[in-house]
Amino acid sequence: MNQTLNSDFAATQATASPLDTILSEFEQNVVRKHTAAPLRMTGKMVFHATKDEVFHQVSDPAQMASWFPTLRRIDLDHSTSCTIGKMGEGSNRVCHMTGMGALNEKIVHWDEGKSYAYSASNFMMPIKNHISFMHLTEDEPGVTTLVWKHYFNFTGLIMRHMFPTMMTMMMNMGMKTLAKRLGGPGGKMSTV
Repeated sequence: MNQTLNSDFAATQATASPLDTILSEFEQNVVRKHTAAPLRMTGKMVFHATKDEVFHQVSDPAQMASWFPTLRRIDLDHSTSCTIGKMGEGSNRVCHMTGMGALNEKIVHWDEGKSYAYSASNFMMPIKNHISFMHLTEDEPGVTTLVWKHYFNFTGLIMRHMFPTMMTMMMNMGMKTLAKRLGGPGGKMSTV
């Protein structure tokens, strides 16, 4: 039986794209270190910009507030960062959101220009054990794919059905704005 499972896994890995393999390894090595929660939302977006340009847009607080709906500003605290004084694993972000108050995020993985992962919590969010990550690959010069995934467990009963729909709607509005800014087809977030 175990040999069959290993054969099935090897066959799946043999047919997976290089990006799928990278994302699977990222999930195992980063996400699962922080949560056992299932994947709830995912998206793949393509922009006509370099990886560095896209990373700047999705990691710089001023840029993020310019494209993500309801995000007014982000306060940073790097005092617990592994690279004290600058963004890195251990940095904290407080995202001030219209209608949601403060969203507390902790960077749990940081690979400058390539990927980062963060946990998020807010008393109004009907989720727990949250980890999200963004991973970028430059498919060809000036064309970058951004993958954004969200893992979490639900809490409560009422908002658990509305929350994923509301979040994907806001994220898709943001990705549309980013695609207009950077060029390219963009893409969509969806629930899993």
